Amino acid sequence: MIESVVHTRLVLFGGPGVGKSTILKRFLFNQYPETHKPTVEDSYSHKFYVGSSIPLKVDIVDMAGDFQFPAMRRLSIANAHAFLIVYAIDSKASFEQVKACFEKIRQQRNDFQKVPIIIAGNKADIGMDRREAEFDEVCDWNHDS
Repeated sequence: MIESVVHTRLVLFGGPGVGKSTILKRFLFNQYPETHKPTVEDSYSHKFYVGSSIPLKVDIVDMAGDFQFPAMRRLSIANAHAFLIVYAIDSKASFEQVKACFEKIRQQRNDFQKVPIIIAGNKADIGMDRREAEFDEVCDWNHDS
């Protein structure tokens, strides 16, 4: 019997050093890398069984944070079914990069309002006294303007 599979593609965006790869490795493998190694593009494929007998196969693309590869970024945006855009709460500049990533998606995808886009603030464990991207500012960000 041939197994029926639902297939989706998730793309991770965000500035350099915000923790995209760390989030991904923690989620997929329960590993926490101690050192930062810049990513060019890493791909993972994982099957999940979520409340049904039909598996969900998720291809995950972890994009470079430095945006040096615009052709790869455009291709990833075009082929994605969902996006996770990560910023570090101790870096206001990384939240500005979230806005830029969102704008690139909006410019390239006519259907961007139908595509799941999740914004995640990372590094909450470092302490609120080092927070640069203020919670209220993030919540009040109007992505429609």
